[in-house]
Amino acid sequence: MKALAEYIVRGRWQAVLVVSVAGGLTYLLPPITTLLNYLAAAALALVTLHVGVLAGLQVMLIASLAVLLFYQLLGAQTIVMLLLLLVLALWVPCWLAAAVLQQTRNLGHALKAIALFGGCALLAVYGYFGDPVPWWIERLQAIAAMLAENGITLQGFSDEELLKGIAALMTGMLVASLIVGVAGSLLLARWWQSTLVRAGAFREEFCSLRLGSSAGLLTLGTMLFAQFSSGRSSELAAQLAMVMLVPYLLVGLAVIHSLVKQAGRGSGWLVAVYVLLAFLPQAALLVAGGGLMDTWIDFRGRLQRRSADGN
Repeated sequence: MKALAEYIVRGRWQAVLVVSVAGGLTYLLPPITTLLNYLAAAALALVTLHVGVLAGLQVMLIASLAVLLFYQLLGAQTIVMLLLLLVLALWVPCWLAAAVLQQTRNLGHALKAIALFGGCALLAVYGYFGDPVPWWIERLQAIAAMLAENGITLQGFSDEELLKGIAALMTGMLVASLIVGVAGSLLLARWWQSTLVRAGAFREEFCSLRLGSSAGLLTLGTMLFAQFSSGRSSELAAQLAMVMLVPYLLVGLAVIHSLVKQAGRGSGWLVAVYVLLAFLPQAALLVAGGGLMDTWIDFRGRLQRRSADGN
């Protein structure tokens, strides 16, 4: 991975080649090649962090044109539209977050910028398209019908109220999953940069990740508003809360990494956490909730003081 990072920052055209190839291969063999999306975004973020904001912008524009031209020549108009969405929804926010990180040297500020982008995207959907719930209901019913034709029955989809409740949260879940990918690409780029500059620097930065009390209060307030309000405002607040909790998922992971390190535990504990996150979606909410609580409880500082007192 270090060799790839060194190649990416060696020059503009090397970076353009990596981003273009990874971006271009994304739709050739989905879902196997889908992860190349995030590799392309990470390469773009690495250039922005290590070389400069303008250099990252240049690489993004040239690579976007190259990939779009490639699929245009293949006559794949549908994929061209998907690539436009890719650039707007993944590469642009990743470049913006990397620019914030490059200027502020604060990972927390970059993650808050990602959440802000996600919140604005969610509000833009509602502002431009109106209520997306009917659209999602149609799509979910179509999926249920297709599965039923193949002998698979989804019991919950026969309940109209439950189906409506799921549809009311689908846009927020989609945006939240998107910014998880953006944040993951940014962290990969930051790790790459640390291997080039100072090995181990990323681990120190990640384990000390905090977002501040203002962000915590805003997130908590949004969650409470979603819980105690009703109607469309409650649905929108719940979806905004999903987006705002994404950075706290990373804070929660940072807390876990730090506590495992301070306690002298093995890496098996971390493996168990990531396995739970992969197979139990509810675990992500628990970890994000822990990250939000750390705003005021400071688990890492408490354990560090307790260890110091014990010595």
